[in-house]
Amino acid sequence: MARVSVATEIIEVGLGLLEAGLVNETAGNISARLPDGEAMLITPSRRDYRLLTEADLAQVDLASGEAQGRWKPSSEWRLHAAVYRARSDVQAVIHHHAAWASAVAVARKTIPVLIDEAADIGPIPTAPYAPSASQELAEVAAAELARDVNAVLLANHGAVAVGRDLGEAFRRAVEVERLAQIYVGATALGGAHPLDEAAVARSREFFAGYRASRAERGARAVMAPRMIGQVALQDLVSYGFRAGVTFASLLHALIIQKIQR
Repeated sequence: MARVSVATEIIEVGLGLLEAGLVNETAGNISARLPDGEAMLITPSRRDYRLLTEADLAQVDLASGEAQGRWKPSSEWRLHAAVYRARSDVQAVIHHHAAWASAVAVARKTIPVLIDEAADIGPIPTAPYAPSASQELAEVAAAELARDVNAVLLANHGAVAVGRDLGEAFRRAVEVERLAQIYVGATALGGAHPLDEAAVARSREFFAGYRASRAERGARAVMAPRMIGQVALQDLVSYGFRAGVTFASLLHALIIQKIQR
């Protein structure tokens, strides 16, 4: 089986973020470091995720900021580039403005490690406020992520999640929103009590082993709905009701399936 290109994965992640409710229309941005390590592919500015093609992505040099492509790169390209320069292990960056994460960012709080799954990300701090798309924002976000955490909130703005590949960054981006909701709910109920250091260490060890076993099996995260084989209209409606997925999104997946044949 041929390896899916980085560009294709970025498109899939964009659709996955839409399905997860973390972005809408043109909000947020996604990037991946290119194999040479000196440049990244990033979503373009003001382009709807539902309409993106591989040719729409912009390539940006991490050192100079020089961009190539038919569209301007996301206005937050400086943020992505700064993260890659600060973290050699990071190969993908996702930035979104989802509601719960943004609420915690407005409160300028740190989400502690509250549940086992959160150990993979670590505490999620809020970086000091800086204007959107500024070099200052890029620097404060990268400084927080350089402290061995895998997500950061941007004060009065949104969230950033990173990963060793796009699948991991996507999973963490979704998890940040869930953890923010848990944190807000627990705080409202009287207190968000974090796990102790021993529990966090055990959880990190467990999930590291789990990820390694998935890698050995060749498992790959599904970031957007996929349809295998022939799919009838009745199947779409039935699946939509059972899975709670919108009919429109399933119809979109069916159309993509037809086009790819």
